[in-house]
Amino acid sequence: MAIKIRNAVLHILHNNGPSSVFSDRELDYDSESCFAFIAKHVKKLINNASVRTGVFKPDSVMYQLLERYKAREIHFQETALTIAERLDEFMQAERSIPPCDILITKVGQKSGEFLAVLLLHYHDVYTHKTIGSENVLQTLKALPFSSGKVEYAALFDLDGAGIGVNLIEKPIVINGTNTMFFSEMFLECDTNPSRKETAVLINEVTSEFVDEFFRGDPKVNVKIKTALVGESESEDGYVSMDNVASAAFSDHEDAKVKYVNTLRDAGLQEDVVLGQNVVKQQFSTHKIKAENGVEIRFPAELADSEEGVEITTHPDGTVSVLLKNLRMV
Repeated sequence: MAIKIRNAVLHILHNNGPSSVFSDRELDYDSESCFAFIAKHVKKLINNASVRTGVFKPDSVMYQLLERYKAREIHFQETALTIAERLDEFMQAERSIPPCDILITKVGQKSGEFLAVLLLHYHDVYTHKTIGSENVLQTLKALPFSSGKVEYAALFDLDGAGIGVNLIEKPIVINGTNTMFFSEMFLECDTNPSRKETAVLINEVTSEFVDEFFRGDPKVNVKIKTALVGESESEDGYVSMDNVASAAFSDHEDAKVKYVNTLRDAGLQEDVVLGQNVVKQQFSTHKIKAENGVEIRFPAELADSEEGVEITTHPDGTVSVLLKNLRMV
């Protein structure tokens, strides 16, 4: 995935001593190190399964600013400075928001033009300094490495009718309460669960459903997982939970209806976009764990196949697992 950097600027925001420093010049993103740093972090934001999607609230100050930028009423430098000053105001009022560098960049790729905002919080790194014949260990503050994790970032899609938002964040304790400061206060947008969060929730709801209605029968769990993987493969990452239920309970209409209703009651939509990689990670394998500590993990598709895994659930609730025709490697 090729990325072209159109603009990039870095501002330094402090709320614990020195004054914030707002840059009046763009970064030298033509340099190899600068380009690599920006491109790697933006690519992670685009491809990350933990990224949430957001919808701006009608009166969002950030949305109004981005609309003006998109319409070319204001240029990049003014937009970036306004974004940085807005965050700085929040930080000065709320000292629990940690100081950071804010990187704002406009990038282009095959799918369109994007504006990215990344908060680069400092990390302790250790080096040494030689004084005479003595080596002294020093602690320095550094930005996240290109392979490191950025915990607060947003990618704004500038193409299309509106402005799409992809973001990553974690809560900050404000006035004793965990608050999604980045989305709720700074961006002023509502968020939807990420693909990874949605897949984890489906997994949890499925396990609870099987425990309640099928006494935890692993064969039922495996059927649902196999149906999820099959649906994802045939629909290129799109999943209709109604189709999944129909495939898993083809001979049990009542169970199909109960499963779909259970998912709906948990707040899950009937049609979700998970992506094939996420589905494979969450649903392609199944694990059986016994009370005595024995664990068996196997590909879900091998359950009850002639050359795979045979699962038998007995009337007393115990389970027998037969591994058939294995070739050692």
